[in-house]
Amino acid sequence: MLDLPDLTLVAIYTVAHELTEMAVAECIRHVRFGDVKLFTDRPLRSQGDAIQIEPFGDQMRAGAFTAYEVPRYIRTSHALFVQWDSWIVDPSMWRPQFLDCDYIGAPWWYRDGLNVGNSGFCIRSKALIDFLAAHPAEFPLASPEDHVLCRQYRPRLPQFKWADETLAHDFSFERMRAGPAARSFGFHGMFNWPYVLTDAQIEARVVRATGYVLGSQHCREMGEVLAARRGGTDRPGS
Repeated sequence: MLDLPDLTLVAIYTVAHELTEMAVAECIRHVRFGDVKLFTDRPLRSQGDAIQIEPFGDQMRAGAFTAYEVPRYIRTSHALFVQWDSWIVDPSMWRPQFLDCDYIGAPWWYRDGLNVGNSGFCIRSKALIDFLAAHPAEFPLASPEDHVLCRQYRPRLPQFKWADETLAHDFSFERMRAGPAARSFGFHGMFNWPYVLTDAQIEARVVRATGYVLGSQHCREMGEVLAARRGGTDRPGS
């Protein structure tokens, strides 16, 4: 088991409760974190202590809570943010250099030097999240939050370090994988479940999924990946 005392595991959820707690359990199975902070609107069924919150109602309220409330609960130098469809898949891919960065997430597809990255599975430094929480007028919350932070605000934040793309590929994958045999510490996206889970493991999650999950675009994309694989092909761009 990895011992990462400088890293807090964070999950914020008022939907997909069981799936989020399964994702959290996967992370805790591989890593002994310095702390675990689970923000939810109902009692926990997994490890950790819940911090009770109210349902958000919309994405902007969820984003505001993440940006302005969560930082004050973090006591370690960095935090790993996970969601119901993201978790650690290969602990052997951990690199100490991840914690040299203020932000690291899966690379996107851009070629302009602002390609890192996705926030569905990401590490952020305490210094970065505290700074952004303290400067809401200069760096207002906007959607999609990770795109705005990493592509619009990043050039105005030279005091903080984003991971380079090579390191980010080691950390996580989402839309773009480094290659068919590529390995990463974690991932994000239900459409990637066929690459990290067996059919039986996918079924075990699907039976716990709510309408929120089953009606999502990500679920439809997963179905397309499975259909393509059964037909002997792979998803374009994978």
